[in-house]
Amino acid sequence: MKRYGFVLLAIVLIPAGLLFAAGGAQKSAASGGGGIEFWNDKPNPELYIPFAGHLEKAAGIPVEIIDYPDVSSYQTAIQQSIRQPNAPGLFTWWSGFPLQTLIENGLLADLTEVWTSSLIPAGVNPDIAESLKVNGKIYAAPFNVLYNTVIYNKRVFTKAGVTREPAAWDEFLAACAKIKAQGITPILLKNDSWASFIWFQQLVAVYDPQLYLDLCNGKEPYTGQRMRAVMAIWKDMLDKGYFSAPVQEYIRAFSLDEYAMMLEPTTMPVDLTKSFGMTAETDYDAFVVPGMNNNKRVVFFEVAPLCVAEHSAQKAQALQVLRNYYALEPQQFLVDEAGMVLTSKVRVQNATVRKMFGFANEPNTYQFILRFYENTPSELRDVVIDEMLRFILGQGSIDQVLTTIQQKADSVFK
Repeated sequence: MKRYGFVLLAIVLIPAGLLFAAGGAQKSAASGGGGIEFWNDKPNPELYIPFAGHLEKAAGIPVEIIDYPDVSSYQTAIQQSIRQPNAPGLFTWWSGFPLQTLIENGLLADLTEVWTSSLIPAGVNPDIAESLKVNGKIYAAPFNVLYNTVIYNKRVFTKAGVTREPAAWDEFLAACAKIKAQGITPILLKNDSWASFIWFQQLVAVYDPQLYLDLCNGKEPYTGQRMRAVMAIWKDMLDKGYFSAPVQEYIRAFSLDEYAMMLEPTTMPVDLTKSFGMTAETDYDAFVVPGMNNNKRVVFFEVAPLCVAEHSAQKAQALQVLRNYYALEPQQFLVDEAGMVLTSKVRVQNATVRKMFGFANEPNTYQFILRFYENTPSELRDVVIDEMLRFILGQGSIDQVLTTIQQKADSVFK
């Protein structure tokens, strides 16, 4: 676990069980001085230490960022503290089923009034609240809202003679073939253990968005003919070398023109520019994968919820911080430094980030669907992730992979 105080930086490595075995005796400078602890599983001290300063200035309350590099440790720490006064004031979580579980157990503060009085006037899109609502009440705010599209290397496209963004599925496959003919792998897969669902969900939605929704809620079997057809399309693309093996340091590899496309969120363009010197619209740009059979193009989105623990001793201060979280100064910092766009009042300078968020204003062209990670029960999701990775690596056939997933789906949905 890493603790990043705004005034004094300290890194403390403490096993989660040890921290809470003392019954909350371990207190941060923020919690001990009338401030709050803000826990998250997204370690980025270069971003969140200065952000805490902007947030503290806006709210008038000390804020200490505490991050967990390991997701499992983070989940354990939250589960051990969430019912106690030593729970963090603010913490990030996952939308969909994980968020609903906390709500149903009475562990999150009702934020409906905060949305009405503070978030919406600050320019937060009220439609976001729908994915954070249960029984008419809103229990979280957006820590981040990400839209996932293809980000492509324009230099590679030019070298391969791909003169425009694909407007149809056949054009997309033709672009992959031209790029592969230049000795460059068209589609980059990152080496993250959870990421195997990214192209799985996209290809299912390319084939039929309703099929994706039916898989998520158990109305369609994974072993059905439509799903087998999707997997056959994916296998053909894998066999032709259109996908890379999982790549370490994948952003650097993309910036070095080693790959043409990656399916990534709206924060990626800022990283490409700040860390690797690439220029939006000149060196890279974005498009949405075309659909088959005249289907709308699907953009998968994720809302990372920001929650207030109902039983935390810091609840009152956390609510005050949340009322000021979306003030212009801290939010403009997040946009400029990380491409995190949460309100309509910020200035978005990166042209590709603007383009990606602009897709949201074209509902007749694009369909927006919650990504698979939050959109299906976690015990089934984890099996799908494992099996799709096995399929990508050529370690399981279509029949083997789908049969294993369906056996778990039968258990979950019955």
